[in-house]
Amino acid sequence: MSHDHAIIVYFEGWINSLEPIHRLSEQLRELLDSIDGAVFDGHEIALDGSHGTLYFYCDNAKELWGLIKPTLLAADLIKCKEAMLRLGKPGTDAEEIIINLP
Repeated sequence: MSHDHAIIVYFEGWINSLEPIHRLSEQLRELLDSIDGAVFDGHEIALDGSHGTLYFYCDNAKELWGLIKPTLLAADLIKCKEAMLRLGKPGTDAEEIIINLP
């Protein structure tokens, strides 16, 4: 599988412990274990713990978004603010969809 699509999720939240992001990461990995054609590639967190990014690669970003969105919105201590769905290979003129989250 080529995983040409991507989802990048931006979150906020005062993270004084890595436990909430590790718990969310484990939930996402368990969810994606049963989905062919998708991978959770991890996260980045600002040094001050104020914000971060989650990375997903897949064959169909719109379909994967529908599956992961409930888990992301239910995360404790982390507020997902925006998601960018890239519908094609990096370095191309692939369509990008920006989703603002409540």
